[in-house]
Amino acid sequence: MPFIQLEKCTKCLKCVKDCPSSAITIETGEIADTCIHCGHCVAICPEMAVRPDFGEVFLLQPHSVTPKDFRNLCSGIRTCRSYLQKDVPDAVLLQLVDNMKHYPSASNERPLQVSIVRSKEKVKLLNDQSAEALIRLIGMVCSPWVSPFIRILAPSVNISKLKRYRNSFIEKQKNNDSQICHHAPAVLLFHGKTSKSGMAEADANIWATYTSIYANTIGLGTCFNGFIVKAMGKKSKLNPLFKVPANHQVYAALLVGYPKVKYRNEASRQSPIVALL
Repeated sequence: MPFIQLEKCTKCLKCVKDCPSSAITIETGEIADTCIHCGHCVAICPEMAVRPDFGEVFLLQPHSVTPKDFRNLCSGIRTCRSYLQKDVPDAVLLQLVDNMKHYPSASNERPLQVSIVRSKEKVKLLNDQSAEALIRLIGMVCSPWVSPFIRILAPSVNISKLKRYRNSFIEKQKNNDSQICHHAPAVLLFHGKTSKSGMAEADANIWATYTSIYANTIGLGTCFNGFIVKAMGKKSKLNPLFKVPANHQVYAALLVGYPKVKYRNEASRQSPIVALL
């Protein structure tokens, strides 16, 4: 739990007013177990009298990122499927992970773990095993025993298109030894406990998105990889190979490496449909 150093506290009540769970009794310095560990009390205290439940407190420096800067950064971030044959140093990979402590979560918890696949042998194994798992999965969906039920239960699924895609995927696999991982130097696997009621999937996508943005600021390219997520579904046989606990599920996968190409133009896309209520 966070705690309050009363000898430093000036009773300004900023922490009390900003606490989303009304957990702080400033007179006694107590923080109730209704605390959701959001850290707002630590971040808002002008005297640094509220101490976090983990780590230290540092004074924030004014940032210089303008809306124009951020828009330019986002428009320059593109899916990277072409990487230099250059390893990403362990220190840089751990820097990506360390910065995740600042990212928000949908669940007000820190439920995720990260497996970093970084050796060429392991990345190749992840690529090959994921490709085989996808081929089997699509083959099962398109089989004459399963496809009739799919047509009834999920009529939007185009079985014929899936069959063509599977055949094309198999053909490409013969000539491409890294069709899934694109020879990326490293792959980050975001995983958490399998749960029907938890928000680990939302948390994983939030953290992976922030990580992708941060990675691009230090010269790295990234690629969100849904193929790996599908291949490493619930109770996947792949999980033990990549230090994913038996009760965990991979919710997001991010390829990371130094990009081989640079983009110079902003490619326009359609904006989302907006409903103003």
